Amino acid sequence: MPGLKNFNFAETYKSNHLQMIDLHPVQLYEYLVSSRKIGWMKAEDQTILTFHERVVASNGRFSVSHENYRTWYLHIRDVEETDKGCYMCQVNTIEMQKQISCLDVLVPPDIITDESSADLTLMEAENATLSCHATGNPEPKITWRRENNQPLMLRTGSRDLVKHNSYVGNDLKLWRLDRRQTGVYFCIASNGIPPAVSKRITLSVYFPPVIAVPNQLLGAPIGTDVTLECHVESYPKSINYWVRNRTKMLMDGPKHILRETVSGYKAAYYIVIKMFDQSDVGTYNCISTNSIGNSEGTLRVYELQGDIPIGKSSKNKVARSSACPKHMHIVTVAALTAIWAKAIG
Repeated sequence: MPGLKNFNFAETYKSNHLQMIDLHPVQLYEYLVSSRKIGWMKAEDQTILTFHERVVASNGRFSVSHENYRTWYLHIRDVEETDKGCYMCQVNTIEMQKQISCLDVLVPPDIITDESSADLTLMEAENATLSCHATGNPEPKITWRRENNQPLMLRTGSRDLVKHNSYVGNDLKLWRLDRRQTGVYFCIASNGIPPAVSKRITLSVYFPPVIAVPNQLLGAPIGTDVTLECHVESYPKSINYWVRNRTKMLMDGPKHILRETVSGYKAAYYIVIKMFDQSDVGTYNCISTNSIGNSEGTLRVYELQGDIPIGKSSKNKVARSSACPKHMHIVTVAALTAIWAKAIG
């Protein structure tokens, strides 16, 4: 039909969620307006939205306007995700003329709680999978990180754990859990439409106490203070105490001072024996127990009498650790054997 443009092509518009979008593909020559009507509809289901200057849609977010009946606009207020799709305007000529414009609604990510992992507790050496799923347009990317920029510890085709700064994917698989994987994990969903969102997941790896004693044989002169040290790894947190000669539990007080430092599943326990004397000689045990199991470490304390030769023989050489107080001496097995034999007569 002369004077009417052919509108059989499509244009695509993009809009962020809750913005207003104007679709204006229709342009007509003025002398055709008086006898022709313009209608807008949703292309996929042929739902009529407007007819000429009248709005047919009932939800109140659609409106129509024009410029001298030559350019027609369909306005969508507070754009929703369901508005995504193609819209068609038609001109009621004998041979119907139409134009299609498509709207893509950009939606920021939102994590689907029901499809994502909650806090998880498992035993060491079990397998774990942390899952995270999100909605949004474009489809969000899921990135896994640990709290405080700690590295992810993953097994990637080998028996050893390998450190990674991050991992991309919906499922974070952790094979043969290790206590070092205990902690807080974040799944971060992003798709370029702000804001990115995250979910915090705590993974607790349970295991029985494991004790390490840095110095098992200690010698000290009478009248000095002696510090005994015991390192414990356990989760859940263990109950810890000291016992002397397998019979007496040692309590914090004037004679014995108890201290501890705790960092995650690791802890160090100390007992300071004030004014060491002959009655303090003997065996000390640090005992640790939690709901999974128990463990203990053994230390032996001896009285140092006189000076031990230094440098004449490697077997009698005195060793001093910079990590120990100056009042506490660490000696070789050979030297302690001699001292112990003398002590017991």
